[in-house]
Amino acid sequence: MRKLLDRVIPLSTTAIALFAWQHRDELVDWSAFGVRAIAGLAGGRQQDVVAEARLRARLNTDKRTRDSSGVSIVVRDGTARLSGIVNDETRVLALAFARRTPGVVAVDDHFDVLL
Repeated sequence: MRKLLDRVIPLSTTAIALFAWQHRDELVDWSAFGVRAIAGLAGGRQQDVVAEARLRARLNTDKRTRDSSGVSIVVRDGTARLSGIVNDETRVLALAFARRTPGVVAVDDHFDVLL
């Protein structure tokens, strides 16, 4: 299996390490979400976990907000809390995405906007 994978995706350990280093903030953020998701699922907060996952995916797939590594997202009891240091366009888009995310009933804006 490893040989087949190496032929299909020829990545060296160095390339993987470089990718991980370049995207370390996102990897740490997604890892923290994974830990919170496990705790949330165990605590019976499936709707919050799903809503946060949807919002994170939406922000990461839109080219206008993909590079906004300063955005912190936490959904608790249907309220999405967004924070971080971002430009005004990213703030407006992130808040709009949060308001349209199924499972989010309220949005707390804790952004600091770059001037």
